[in-house]
Amino acid sequence: MRTRWLGADGRAHGGAPGGAAHEDTADDPGASSHAAWELQPETRAASRARTLTAATLRGWRMIQPADLDDVVLMVDELITNAVVHGAGPVRLRLSLRGARLLAEVTDDAPGSPLVPGAAPGVLDWSEQGRGLLLVTALATEFGVRPGRPGKTVWFSRLLAAHP
Repeated sequence: MRTRWLGADGRAHGGAPGGAAHEDTADDPGASSHAAWELQPETRAASRARTLTAATLRGWRMIQPADLDDVVLMVDELITNAVVHGAGPVRLRLSLRGARLLAEVTDDAPGSPLVPGAAPGVLDWSEQGRGLLLVTALATEFGVRPGRPGKTVWFSRLLAAHP
């Protein structure tokens, strides 16, 4: 599987250890850290994204285990949706500013996913259609932003204080 490392500016750069572009500013709580990758739209993309996300968040040393599990799950769901319903390469960007984590998944397909409204009285946990429901339940904020080409599906999560 080919994974291309992207700089904080979103452009391709030479490889970096761990395959991520990042600014590590964990010693300054007001500063930002970023990581970004371009993944090929193939079956293993979600697995690769889970590994990259977990390693990056652990490297930033700013996340509790419960938050880590939730963020990895949400990234997995958005990457899977981009591979199944999107087009072109899938781009994953993580940004941490203070206690706010922002994850963005971009693909080249123009259509926006159906954003779930309020949770139904009886949840339908069938195999399809639950990914965005999980994201809306676990994220602090969630949305879709049109782009050229395609779209970006994003979520933010306010992280618990790290001891």
